[in-house]
Amino acid sequence: MKSQIQVFILLIFLFGHGFLIAQPKLSVDFGVGFYEPTLTGFDQNENVQFPTKTVFNRNVMINWGIYYEFFNNARIGYNSFTSFEIGKNVLLINSEAAFTRSIKYRMFPIETYFRWKPKIELNFTLAPIWGRGRIELDTTPGDKEEDWDYVITSFGGDATQITDMGATDAMLNDWLGYSSILGLRYYLSSRMAIDIKGGFMNNFYNEENWRVQRQKVNGPIMKIDDLPIFSLKFVYGLR
Repeated sequence: MKSQIQVFILLIFLFGHGFLIAQPKLSVDFGVGFYEPTLTGFDQNENVQFPTKTVFNRNVMINWGIYYEFFNNARIGYNSFTSFEIGKNVLLINSEAAFTRSIKYRMFPIETYFRWKPKIELNFTLAPIWGRGRIELDTTPGDKEEDWDYVITSFGGDATQITDMGATDAMLNDWLGYSSILGLRYYLSSRMAIDIKGGFMNNFYNEENWRVQRQKVNGPIMKIDDLPIFSLKFVYGLR
């Protein structure tokens, strides 16, 4: 009996810390990412006056993810980094238009980790990327307003109440890529942690693969291959 108690105490000494602070298998995270793309098609465009380049619309990305621990020291999940840019009055040839641009890097990571100390984890992530660029313009074509005037008048309504009707269309581009990232995680409790990551991502972007209403068009030149990327996230374990 005494020997069994000694073995039990030894097991607690060797593994107890890990059991006390073990993260739940399912977790979500929220944070920000940082990178430095070269968006030549927006920044050096001589024909369209896009919003001024700032840290927030070039270097900062909104980040969120969800992970599941499917094996000891291994997780799979979904992770998204999104860069936004919004302009209320983008100057076109003869008019102004509301403008929105987003670049989304959707990752499907496989992450392995090593508990270096009871509250400190080192992790390594490999992830394929499904990227998407989106450009929206809200314009005011004259034909749209005239067509609705005709319809409203046919119902006996007052067509003069309808002015400056807008039409929103979007340019889209999808591409593939991959990422490799190293990280360090500090556990605040059994459910909460702060995670810092850094690495690279490669995107096989082609400016000739944009499309508007299923029609293929040329889009902005962007250098988003071989990019260093960093992130700071808050992690919360669900169960």
